[in-house]
This record gives sequence, C-alpha cells and structure tokens, in this order.
Amino acid sequence: MKRYLFIVSRSPYGSSVVLEQLETAMVAAAFDGDVAILLRDDGVWNLQQHQSGDALERQTLAKVLSGLPSYEIDRLYVCASSLQMRNVAIDQHLGFEAVDYPAQQALIRNSDVVIGGQP
Repeated sequence: MKRYLFIVSRSPYGSSVVLEQLETAMVAAAFDGDVAILLRDDGVWNLQQHQSGDALERQTLAKVLSGLPSYEIDRLYVCASSLQMRNVAIDQHLGFEAVDYPAQQALIRNSDVVIGGQP
C-alpha cells in the first residue's frame, strides 16, 4: 500500500486548489492508499471554525475536513508554528494534531508520494 501525504498550504477560498487536493486525497484513500493530510502556512486557515463557503458559492471546507475520517483518512496534521504565527486554534472536532518541523520532515520522509498544491 502506498503512503500519500497531501500538504495543504493555501487558504480556504482563494481558489479551488484546496478542495481539489482534498478530493484527490479521498480518491487515493478510496483506492486503498494510506493517506495523511498536513496543513501548513496559510493552509491552517482551513481550520477556522464557523466557516461558510455559501457566500462565495463554494463548498464549506471545514465540512470537507470533518468528513475525511469517513474515507479512512485519520492521519491529520497541522504545522504548530503556522498555527502560532496566525493565531489559529484547532477545532478539536476535526481531529488534527499539531506537529513541529522535525515531525513534518518525518512525515515527508516516510511517504511514498508527497503532493502539494501550488504555492
């Protein structure tokens, strides 16, 4: 089984990149991939509570994130320093674990495939 790591570093609603990454992760998991998600940089804004994509006619990404465990995607990580720099708190219901740089490097090193969105 291949181990996939999706690194989400974009804010939630600036483009469709984040939703496309998450949809690709769900497809990989559906085909028996071992999938992990890492939010870092502006990607931590995806964790904001009380999001609503309705005003932009987009899917609310917090809802997509909360559905990841139904696709057996339960390795969910967020960069601790990105959270701190942006003063974002983790919504505990989403199940993300804050990790430091050495842990992020280990995630990358232990993955067969690493997929990041455009910067």
